[in-house]
Order: sequence, then structure tokens, then C-alpha cells
Amino acid sequence: MSTSRIATVSVILVEDNVTLRRELVHYLSEEGFAVRGVGSGEELNLALKSGHADIAILDLNLGDEDGISITRRLRRALPGMGIVILTGRARSSDRLEGYASGADVYLTKPTQPAEIVAVVRNLFSRLKSLVPDDEWRLDVARLLLRSPSGADVALTGTEARMLKELSLRGHYMDHAAMTWEFGDPGLTEQVNQARVGVLVSRLRTKLRHHAADMSCINCLRGQGYQLGISLVLDNLAPRAVIPDPGRPRPL
Repeated sequence: MSTSRIATVSVILVEDNVTLRRELVHYLSEEGFAVRGVGSGEELNLALKSGHADIAILDLNLGDEDGISITRRLRRALPGMGIVILTGRARSSDRLEGYASGADVYLTKPTQPAEIVAVVRNLFSRLKSLVPDDEWRLDVARLLLRSPSGADVALTGTEARMLKELSLRGHYMDHAAMTWEFGDPGLTEQVNQARVGVLVSRLRTKLRHHAADMSCINCLRGQGYQLGISLVLDNLAPRAVIPDPGRPRPL
């Protein structure tokens, strides 16, 4: 195995096969990458809340959320992230769907770990910011939202978290998810929904001047809330070491 080192590249591996996940996390770590392994789309969301990743490696056949769905929302929320699909689906139609969803590279299992290393290195070396001019950018750590025109909007911690959650979850959250994230467990559902409504209204007021006729968050009656702006997340959080859920804890 090569012991050469490059500038640290942060990688998140989404693989629900615990044995394969452990092996790949170990191999990539030995090659000098900062690697976190998770087993589902929900665990990926939690990992991204704790720290940025340069590249995501995704299986498609996951238990809760299909890798194609994850790829789409990652590409939308984090356009600067490299996305590698690593899957057993070898049909040309699956490959085309993977690339159409936003993947940079589509690899089929079994793939030699050395090839995965080469793909990650090459992909990282050519990553560039290709964000369109009409994108909004949320600096999560600084609680600052920048409009396409360059205007900065200061946010509260809760407002920034709401925009971040909506972006990471594919620009949509149903009422139950919103009240879970932003409500108070000691209050009734009706009161919590009202609290969420106040938060959304406050965000709309702050952004109305910069969003022209576009609503930043749309309420879908009886369903939930949809993000109405194209939002890119920056500076999610300082990178943190998160244990692989499948890795035994040291005694």
C-alpha cells in the first residue's frame, strides 16, 4: 500500500454493509484521507451537521433512502462536493441515472480499493467552484446568508439551522419533521406548529427585500415546508472526528 500523502481530503463513505464500510474506511484512512463511515442517509445528515466533506462515496442500495435520492440533494445543497457512486448496479440504465442525478464518478462493485483511492485523488484535484450567479450561500458557522446580488443577511442560530436542515433534506420538510426539529416537546402539536410558522414568517420578512417576488420558504398546506430559493451551504462546521457506527469502540 502506498504511504504517500496529499493535502488532507475529507471523505464520507455511505455504505450499509458494515464489513465493507470498515474495510474501506481503514484503507482510505491509511492512504491519508480523513474518512467517516455512515450506514444511511440519516446518518449522513448527522455527519454533515458536524463537519464538511470534500467527497462523498455512496452505495445505491441503502435501507432508508436510495443513493440516487441522496446524490440529488447533495448535488443541490453542496455543488462543490465530489460525489462517487460505488454500487453493485451494473446496468447501463443505472449508470446513466447515477450521472443524471449529479454523480461525478460511477463505479461498480467489486472495485479494487486502489482504484477508489485514485478516483478520489483525481476528483479532488479537479474540484472547482462552479456555483451559478443566482445561488444564495449560507455560511452556517457565521450565521450569514448572502444573496445572489452580494447582500449579507444576518441570521439567528435557529434561522440558519432551519435553512440548513431544509437544504440538506432536499429542500423539503414535512410538518412532523419541522415541529420535531424546531418545536418544544413540552408543548402541544398545535402550539409547536404555530412556533414554526412564526420562524418561517420571520425569515420571509428578512429576505423579502433580497428575494424579489420569490418566497424563500413556501408552506404546502397540509404537507410541510419547501425551500423556495437555490441555496448552497458553506462552512458547515469545523471538521470533527465521528466514530464509524460499525466500528467497535476500544476497550
